[in-house]
Amino acid sequence: MTSPRAFLRCPHCDTAAVVRTSVLHSKLLRESLLQCRNALCGHTFSAYTEIVRTVSPSACPSGDICLPISSPAERAALSTGGAEKPMPPAKARR
Repeated sequence: MTSPRAFLRCPHCDTAAVVRTSVLHSKLLRESLLQCRNALCGHTFSAYTEIVRTVSPSACPSGDICLPISSPAERAALSTGGAEKPMPPAKARR
């Protein structure tokens, strides 16, 4: 049996925290209630997880989601003119 993976650590004792419950506020925002695994600390706290930008565009985008493109992806898109361009034919090696 594996232990649950923590995505956050307790801000007080730096021990892994586990999500006990969460509430979806929107498609891009979730609030989670976390509990420190250190019994001597016992800190319980809430955290927000927010989707803030696109690194690689979706193959099936939703029309109601509008996320900015991350800087590296934006630079790559601008360098290709924002659309896929055909690659020039490769030169034969001799």
